[in-house]
Amino acid sequence: MARTSRRYVFHAANVSLLTAALALPAGMTVSMPESRDPAGSAVAAPAQTTDPPSPPPSPPSDPTDEDTGPSSPPPTTESNDSGVPDDSTDSPPSPTSTSDETPEDSPTSDSGGTDEQTPEDPSDLETESDEVTTSLSEEKEKVPEELAPAVDTLLDIVSALDAPETLPQDREGIIESAENLTTALEVISDPSTPPELRKQLTALVKQVTSTLKTINSPRVPPEERSMLILVVKRTTSVLDVICDPKTPQELRGTLIATVDDTHYALERSPDGTQSDSTDGSQGPDESKGPDQDQSTAMLLGASSEIVHDRRTPPREREKLADITQQVSSLLRKVTDPKTSQEERSEAKKELDERTTHMKEQQEESASAQDRPEESLGKAAALCTSAIFEAAPESSIMRGLKKLVPAQWEDEGVKDFYKAKEKSKDQLDVLAQLRNNEDSRAPFDVVPLVTALAEIVPRDRLFGELSGSALYCQQTASYLDEEFGITVGTWLT
Repeated sequence: MARTSRRYVFHAANVSLLTAALALPAGMTVSMPESRDPAGSAVAAPAQTTDPPSPPPSPPSDPTDEDTGPSSPPPTTESNDSGVPDDSTDSPPSPTSTSDETPEDSPTSDSGGTDEQTPEDPSDLETESDEVTTSLSEEKEKVPEELAPAVDTLLDIVSALDAPETLPQDREGIIESAENLTTALEVISDPSTPPELRKQLTALVKQVTSTLKTINSPRVPPEERSMLILVVKRTTSVLDVICDPKTPQELRGTLIATVDDTHYALERSPDGTQSDSTDGSQGPDESKGPDQDQSTAMLLGASSEIVHDRRTPPREREKLADITQQVSSLLRKVTDPKTSQEERSEAKKELDERTTHMKEQQEESASAQDRPEESLGKAAALCTSAIFEAAPESSIMRGLKKLVPAQWEDEGVKDFYKAKEKSKDQLDVLAQLRNNEDSRAPFDVVPLVTALAEIVPRDRLFGELSGSALYCQQTASYLDEEFGITVGTWLT
């Protein structure tokens, strides 16, 4: 697919920028070439400090970028509203600056978030599976020997996606997770990557791969597996930010810790049960719901996706990353089998408080994004696709029972996959039926959206949908203003 190839072009450019920026001796300055995100927008890389006697001229941009988007804006000392840095005559603070000193042109990623991607048919994912398999095989020949088993495990997991019973959502989630991990593998295999960063990325690749292997165990119920795969996809999306040379060192460390903590917790409680303590004195924590660890992990994944989204303003990104790391650290403590009952109880109380704060920050950070006003049909399609991805299939089927075609109701839907804009008033919904056949059918926007609003109410919008919640609210505004239709509690 074109999206995948663009992603790897970006990764290759990012690796060279990162290694050049982090491997230079003190006192030298490098002019970074212009790079572009997949949307075609110019992303100017700021120079690393300090003051040189005479800085070298900037290399020309890649000729292949000439037709992908508009040229860079003229030099300015102010960032644009989207958080994408502009060229500047002044060098920004170094990547080791604290969050209070972080410039407004802090890191960007190659994607505006999964909600902006064009929905794909399940058959299209076969091409992406082949491409990520090829990329992983190539990286296996380059990475340190200690990572070869992890890459082999990833290849096995991706190969298993060919089974016809694999849910399209799961297939997409694992493919994108593998693509995200390839970003780290490329940096690890580069000989000029600083040893400490290589060590951190190596540990993350091992941890995430182990988590993917664990949640693919037969003992994990399919519906929970889908949710956990989504968490993996979202949390690994920040690997682009971690590997971005413009990322401040403090933010990089925060994101690394969050990914590690989250996957530690996922691996130790994949099916919602609390691990036993090492002394055998305590079993599962009966005071909490069986799925609370996963619910918290889901929120952590939503935070990661908002942090990864280049439209999130840098200050909001940093605040959300900070509170998210606090929550992930507490979740790790709660799921650690070495934690005593008393320590777990105290951590649980603090976790509830911090999680509430994180949910508030998620909405604040996502709402600060500068997003275009989409048409009703497109906003509804993006909103619907996000709910299909995040909500349990059983909940979606119950909520849409009166709307699905007779064939779907008779056969049963295994996976509501994507929605595409068909017209202003209709969406084309893609689904996999229980006989493993792919099907699609038109759905009227109004009854579909109002039904979905009952499945994911306002207080869960941002925690489950991350930035895509804004499209749901935009859809609700359209229906309220144009038709006087109230869409659940989305505008409350």
